[in-house]
Amino acid sequence: MDFKKTTRNILFLSFLLSCITTIAQEKQPEHCATDEYNKMLLKDYPNMMGSKAFEKELSKQIQLNKLERGGVNGASNRRVVYTIPVVVHVIHNGEAIGVGANISDAQVLSQIQVLNEDFRRMMGTRGHNLNLAGADVEVEFCLAQQTPDGCVTNGINRVDMSGVSTSWSGPGGNTDTVLKPATIWDASKYLNIWSLNFANSTTLGFAQFPGGPASSDGVVIGYQYFGSDDDPNVTIPGDFNLGRTGTHEVGHYFGLYHTFQGGCAEVGGGDLCADTPAVASPNSNNGTCNVGSDSCPAGLPDMVENYMDYSQDSCMNVFTNDQKARVVATLTSAANRPTTLTSNVCTPLASVNDDGSAQIEGIAIQDCGYGATASVRITNWGTNALTSATITYDENGGAPSSYSWSGSLNYGEFEVFNLPMLVSTPGSHTYNVSVSSPNGNSDLRSCNDDTNASFSVDPSYASTTQIHLTLNTDGFGGETTWTFKNGAGTPLYSGGPHLDNVTINESFDVDPDECYTFTILDSAGDGICCGIFGNGSYELKADGNILIASGGDFDSSEVTRISTITLKKDGYFADNGVSIYPNPTKDVINIKLANGNDLPDDYKIYNLLGQLVNEKQINHSSQLKIDASSLSNGMYFIKVIKENASISLPFIKK
Repeated sequence: MDFKKTTRNILFLSFLLSCITTIAQEKQPEHCATDEYNKMLLKDYPNMMGSKAFEKELSKQIQLNKLERGGVNGASNRRVVYTIPVVVHVIHNGEAIGVGANISDAQVLSQIQVLNEDFRRMMGTRGHNLNLAGADVEVEFCLAQQTPDGCVTNGINRVDMSGVSTSWSGPGGNTDTVLKPATIWDASKYLNIWSLNFANSTTLGFAQFPGGPASSDGVVIGYQYFGSDDDPNVTIPGDFNLGRTGTHEVGHYFGLYHTFQGGCAEVGGGDLCADTPAVASPNSNNGTCNVGSDSCPAGLPDMVENYMDYSQDSCMNVFTNDQKARVVATLTSAANRPTTLTSNVCTPLASVNDDGSAQIEGIAIQDCGYGATASVRITNWGTNALTSATITYDENGGAPSSYSWSGSLNYGEFEVFNLPMLVSTPGSHTYNVSVSSPNGNSDLRSCNDDTNASFSVDPSYASTTQIHLTLNTDGFGGETTWTFKNGAGTPLYSGGPHLDNVTINESFDVDPDECYTFTILDSAGDGICCGIFGNGSYELKADGNILIASGGDFDSSEVTRISTITLKKDGYFADNGVSIYPNPTKDVINIKLANGNDLPDDYKIYNLLGQLVNEKQINHSSQLKIDASSLSNGMYFIKVIKENASISLPFIKK
């Protein structure tokens, strides 16, 4: 018997029995975490939505709007269609655009299109319905045309956050404490929407109800559920692939509750909209649209088509008149719910002839090395085609280096390229980049010329002779294993499965100038800390009791790379000024020696997975010219070696 699984089931069943009155408000297994988020925020913002005080004021605004517009339900005699300025923050891990969490422009645009179709009940689209209670909410969405600094944008803000985290929490975790503060644009001018990789794959998204803090306001959506598979340029699998997660969460942002709020206990439903029938529990995905189902005795059939239920995307197509009244009241009374009446960021800036912008997409640090390679996006916001520009870069404001970019970019087009590698030092640093001289002319918009990003380089433990592991297992030590490998990927030490709640001490002999990898794994995918199954942990230390890494709170695995490489800024590589060109390349890579004829010993070429794809001894200067035509397109590192020293330089094969 799997005791741990049985224990989990018993605990979960107990939880269900004790929370029978609230389980209807949670989406299982697909999960909108807005209610959970609201419960947290109400502690510090007791008058925001979810409170009696908020509902009292919103009710007054609804009645006022009805009187002003001469209708009984807020749908008659509308005098304005509200347009909402949107910025979409695409949070990714350094992938190419269109890969993984770095979703394509087309995927972003398809989501904006779905929002417009759904909130406008647009004829001929999935957002249209013939429901007698159905409403055109008369709300539209535009991607921002101006940044908070007053520069031009397309409303898509791509941010590589892999240096901080590769996955993000639901409410209350690093999404709120780290991601939002670092990336949010002024909530009084923009609806901030984040597309990201949730750590919990069952979370589809969550939103902040009106009345909460401006510093975290907006909507968060898992990138796998962002946008619509209906777009011919977008592929999204599954039942939540038509952009309705976005419609649902933006509905929360505008002040709408779930239709199943309060279950059957509330007359007319606990969502405070009389024209949405009470629903006992979420109509969750089961591969069908349960039209006609009635979960509350003596009630009307469930409105499974309502965007604020949990039906699959293909089923949803209704906002009601009472829901519309709440949305309009929110827009006309709540703070930080911007429209084009209060924000001008959807207004395009005056055009200029020459305008190049630079943005750091990410900074790659060599494993166990000191090389920092910045990926930079150059965008043309000028009416003239951008064919050349000068890129200046430095570390910590030190001596700058220059890179001459050339290409051909029309207005709004961009290219991502790698700058030459900087040799850094252990610790935290700032990488500065600026663009100038577009087409050899003055840059007519300076607000987007400069960018910077922080990065850190791990220390090397060059003097240690051993790495010391202390492992405290949790209550299921049999799930825990680990390996310690050298730079070639050869396992040198390994351990586990282990006994429960024990302490293991191991020491690994290490050599100088190596790159080691320690990996700890948990077969159940819940780490070794912290909770009802025990408080396991591990530490890695160098000689002298110097802490290298510690942890235990992970999913299936956690990886630590440990360097014993000595930083060599002097000697052969400094004297010879070794570099490579052209970069990017199509066919040939040349190793350039700035001084002297002292050849390196050999070179090795690795792909991004660390796999060796080519190597050769160098006996003649002709061998400094390397045929790269057989390499697949992508990024590589060439390691140039001289005696016991080496340098790794990145290059791109196009």
